[in-house]
Amino acid sequence: MIYVLAFMVLLLTAVMIMFFAMLGELYSRVGPAPAATGPLQEAKVGQRPQAWPRELAPLATATDAVLLVLSTSCASCVQVAGQLRDRFEPMTGYVTGVVLSTADPDRAEAFVREHGLPRDSVYVDVEGAWVTTEFGVLTSPSALILRDGQLSSALVFTDVAALQSAVAPAT
Repeated sequence: MIYVLAFMVLLLTAVMIMFFAMLGELYSRVGPAPAATGPLQEAKVGQRPQAWPRELAPLATATDAVLLVLSTSCASCVQVAGQLRDRFEPMTGYVTGVVLSTADPDRAEAFVREHGLPRDSVYVDVEGAWVTTEFGVLTSPSALILRDGQLSSALVFTDVAALQSAVAPAT
């Protein structure tokens, strides 16, 4: 009986070693999950808003700005907000603001407090009405890159560091 148990333990150990070896091989072929960015097709590139909310007014006149679009009902947005907690200005050389789409303004205020976002740079956009009307954006998290108040490009992202790498600093 002891020999059978010892054989089973040896067999299970060999199977686990093979399992981890196969996972390593799969990782080397597939690589890590992409945290990169991609273009946001729905955005109205070239659009300049008719009016800017008070919280986002500095973006209207900035040479280079990035507007992060987040939602209170988006799991990826919670992760992005956590990344922004310690470093709100994610891209050097860009004025940064946040549009927080929500169905409930109270929930948005709790989101801002919970994630330590600077309230004076966050516009609470009920039902996403402003960002949809002005830029055609329905997706979050996304980053709208503005040049002199005009939308020059839009990206979907899930990682602030990947976004920073994708957006070339102004020269």
